[in-house]
Amino acid sequence: MGEYSINLAGRVRNFSLPKNRPLIPLFEAIVNSLHAIEERKKNDAEFICGLIKIEIRRSEENTLFEDQQLSKIDGFFITDNGIGFNERNMKSFLESDSTYKADIGGKGVGRFSWLKTFKKAHITSIYKEQNEFNFCKRDFEFSLANPSIDDSLNECLTATDFSTVIKLESYLTEYGQEVPNQTEMIAKLIVQHFLVYLLNNSCPEIILCDNKIQINLNDFFKEKYKTEENLAEFTINNIIFNLLNVKIQEKSFQGNRLYLCADNRLVKSKQLEKYIVDLDKQIFEKNGFWYVGVLTSKYLDENVGTNRLSFNIPENGITLINSVSMEQIINAAKDEIEKYLERYLSQINEEKTARIKDYATKDAPQFRHLLKHMPEEISKIKPDLSEDKLDDALHTIKRKFDKIAKKENATLLKKFKENTITTLEYETNIKKQIEKISDANSSALAEYVAHRRVIIDLFECGLYKNDDGKFNKEQYMHELIYPTRTTSDELEYESHNLWLIDEKLSYCCYISSDVPFDNNPKEERTDILVLDHPVAISENKNDGNVFDTIILFELKRPMRNDYTDSENPITQLYDYLVKIKSGKAKDKCGRKINVSSSTKFYLYAICDATDKLNRLIENYSFSQTPDKMGYYTYNERLNAYIEILSYDKILNDAKKRNRVLFDKLGV
Repeated sequence: MGEYSINLAGRVRNFSLPKNRPLIPLFEAIVNSLHAIEERKKNDAEFICGLIKIEIRRSEENTLFEDQQLSKIDGFFITDNGIGFNERNMKSFLESDSTYKADIGGKGVGRFSWLKTFKKAHITSIYKEQNEFNFCKRDFEFSLANPSIDDSLNECLTATDFSTVIKLESYLTEYGQEVPNQTEMIAKLIVQHFLVYLLNNSCPEIILCDNKIQINLNDFFKEKYKTEENLAEFTINNIIFNLLNVKIQEKSFQGNRLYLCADNRLVKSKQLEKYIVDLDKQIFEKNGFWYVGVLTSKYLDENVGTNRLSFNIPENGITLINSVSMEQIINAAKDEIEKYLERYLSQINEEKTARIKDYATKDAPQFRHLLKHMPEEISKIKPDLSEDKLDDALHTIKRKFDKIAKKENATLLKKFKENTITTLEYETNIKKQIEKISDANSSALAEYVAHRRVIIDLFECGLYKNDDGKFNKEQYMHELIYPTRTTSDELEYESHNLWLIDEKLSYCCYISSDVPFDNNPKEERTDILVLDHPVAISENKNDGNVFDTIILFELKRPMRNDYTDSENPITQLYDYLVKIKSGKAKDKCGRKINVSSSTKFYLYAICDATDKLNRLIENYSFSQTPDKMGYYTYNERLNAYIEILSYDKILNDAKKRNRVLFDKLGV
């Protein structure tokens, strides 16, 4: 019977192991097997066929997992043909924080992780002591329930080879619920953890078993993780680091990583996308591999934490002589990785830059000036952002540009006023500032012009039949030109598109859209009413003065053809006009709309000249416009000009008026 020289329960309680790392005990057991096989090889030159078998043990309770009925993983049996639990190894096992394996990176604490996550571990080992002929069998249980190790030791005459079985049994609930249930996922995680070992041709054969499923992890690694190795060396403060560049041609690996290893074991994994801007999933999509950098160093071996989940290395800041921070290590490794992947990263960067340039030129011209004045910030944008996230990133850079420009302007003016800058320097710098501001203003103008381009495209789409074979309703075109149930008191200039009809309509003093006269929902209403004072006395609200100009619009559905003598846009417009002239019409605030005999009326019917409307046009003695796309007439008695604007005419005229802007600004 052996006794621990420490309080076992206290040692396990103080062993730090996050709940999301439930496979660490398995990894520690596999490392013990690897060390045992290495030790046997040193003692026996004829022994070359190391073997580790990992058996997944499942509970009887079935759990539905990814369309498969699988039992929950409850433990692992790990078998190897290494040196075994001889007297020397058993003595080391009973000693907390043993230094027996210090020369190969052993911390002497890995077995405490077994009791941190499992109810017990059972060890059975068949071995030979050095210079002994017969095999011995050692068998014992390791658990918190019995801190004493009651091991049985017997001669084993039937044994023909070394064999040690470590049974990790009954996961504790908080760790067991974090264990992935799929066999192949367990295989992938083991392979990733022991990547450095598997890269070595002398790695023992490792077999993973799960009932009838058997996976040779060496073959699995070669098939799934086809590698192209390249070793680089760099130094920091005279400390040598080795970086193994590995290309993994397995889609499910998902991600580019930097593995920081100690004693051939993975300790920390860093996502390289956080450190290398242009490194992301595109490298696999375009070149068929994920990148993994395997970083090793005696410095990492000497500074790994006791539980092998972290390093005792400062994260950043000034370090002692002959030591380095983690920040220095990662940055130096990053530089080496960028050199190795230069031809791949440059291709991704070129495509990213072209995409951003195209987006800022065609879709978001308000950011165009950033390409010229903020190239370093642009280069920091990730290459595979969605359009929304790209827009957010450019908006952030634009805010930074605006702050910098404002600060530079203030600094320049301050220096000039304080006479701390020469006239020549001031003129040179002010020229640069003016160029920045001009470029920014041009981008803002381009944004507005791009908005017009979109509105014209939407307007054109509204003229065609939908999938159901019907034309858009009147409201679609109405909302596009001017939102319904609103007035100019409620809308900003940019919120309507009356410029589609005529540029000067945008600047009238009062506009109402689909709002009943006198706010009475039972009253008739024109689609759009525009009121304007003479320029000399123009004001924002109806103050009782006579209006110089009143403009009325009536919109109809494209290609509507059910008009009658009493129900048609021409009659409706005249009826609105008569009501205003008779003094019966009031604005939204209940104020009378005052007109005089000199008030000019402009009436616009926005509709297509279909057959039934054409007959009415003839009766009202309309003349055709020169472009043959509309009609007009003047009613001298009512002092009213009336025009019928077809949707095609509005579209063509808007395109012609804006074409020069579209061409100049490239939208």
